[in-house]
Amino acid sequence: MFKFNELKQIHLEITNNCQASCPMCSRNHHGGIENPAIKVNNWTSDHFKQVINLEVLTQIDELYFCGNFGDPLLNKDLLEMCKYASDTKPEIHIRVHTNGSLRSATWWKDFASALPRNHTVVFALDGLSETHSLYRIGTDYHQILRNATSFIQAGGNAEWAFIRFKHNAHEVESAKNIAMELGFKSFVMKDSSRFMVDNKFPVLDKDSNITHYLEPSSESKIVFIKKSDIDNYKAIVKASTIDCYALKNKEVYIDAYGHLFPCCWIASTPYNYTDLLSPISMVKQEMSNQHAALIADLGDVDTANRSVKDIINSDEYQSVWHKYWNESKLITCARACGVNKLSKPMDQFVDQENFL
Repeated sequence: MFKFNELKQIHLEITNNCQASCPMCSRNHHGGIENPAIKVNNWTSDHFKQVINLEVLTQIDELYFCGNFGDPLLNKDLLEMCKYASDTKPEIHIRVHTNGSLRSATWWKDFASALPRNHTVVFALDGLSETHSLYRIGTDYHQILRNATSFIQAGGNAEWAFIRFKHNAHEVESAKNIAMELGFKSFVMKDSSRFMVDNKFPVLDKDSNITHYLEPSSESKIVFIKKSDIDNYKAIVKASTIDCYALKNKEVYIDAYGHLFPCCWIASTPYNYTDLLSPISMVKQEMSNQHAALIADLGDVDTANRSVKDIINSDEYQSVWHKYWNESKLITCARACGVNKLSKPMDQFVDQENFL
C-alpha cells in the first residue's frame, strides 16, 4: 500500500444520515424497513479540523464528501468544513455528492461562495418529474432543480448524475438537454450494478408491501451476477486479479464513525442488509467474516485516536494487503476491483458528457 506522502484523495462520510429511502441502498431493506446495524453519527467541525488538519490538506489534492449511507447536506457543519478547507488550501478540489433535495436557495448560494474555485457538486437526479422518485424515494425533483439553479447562478459547478433503469431510460436525452439549459457543467449516465440474480427488484414501503419494481435498462452492458456465479464464487474470487482503485488513485475512505479504510466498499461490508433467504446470504456472511479478520489485522484505524498519517504509515496498514489481495482474497475486493473473465471495470459503463 502507498505511504502518507503519496496520498492524493480522501473520501469522507461526514454523516450516515439521509432523508431518502433509495431501494438499493443498504440504509434500508428495498426502500422499506431501516437497517438496524446503522447507527446515525455526524462529524463535528472540530473533529473535521482535527482529522483534515494542515498536514493532511497540504498533502492531498482532493476532498470528496459522499459516503456509503448518508447525504453530506444532513451534516449542519458541511458549509463550515468546506470553507475551512478552501481557506486553508485554495487550490484544493472539493467534490460533494448529494440528492440535492435539502436546504434553501439562500443556503445553496452561500455554499457556492464557501467552495474553492476548483469544485464539483454532483446532483443525483435519476429521471424527470414523473420517474425520479421511483428510485430517489423521499426527494423532490422540483426542489432539486431549484436548488441546483440557485447554486449554478451563484457560480457553482454542478454535475447531473443519472442512474438509468428501464423506467427512465427514455428520458436520458431529455434530462441531458435540461442539464445543459440550466447550466450544469456535465451530465453522467450510468447503469446500476446492484441487481442480483433476479433482474426484477421489488421496492417496499415501510409496511413491507411491494409498491413497484426496478428493472435494468435493456441497453445496459453490465453483466449481472447469476446463480451459477454464486454457486462458484470461491473459484471466481480465486481467479480474480485485484486491480485496487484506492491504490491506483492514492485514496483513503473515512466513514461516519471516523474509521479509516482504503475504500468505501470495504467500509460498507458489515452493514450490507441481506435477507437470510436471499441466494447471496451465504456469500455476504463470508464477506462479513473476512471483514472481521481484516479489521483485526489492521489494528486501530480510528481517527479520534490516531492521525491519518499514523494510520496509513503503520506497519499493520502497510502489510496486510498482500494477504487480502493475493492469499485470502477479499470477496469485496474481487467484486469491486477484480479483473477476470466474468467482470470488467465499472468505469467503462459510465457515459459522461461535458458541456464546457
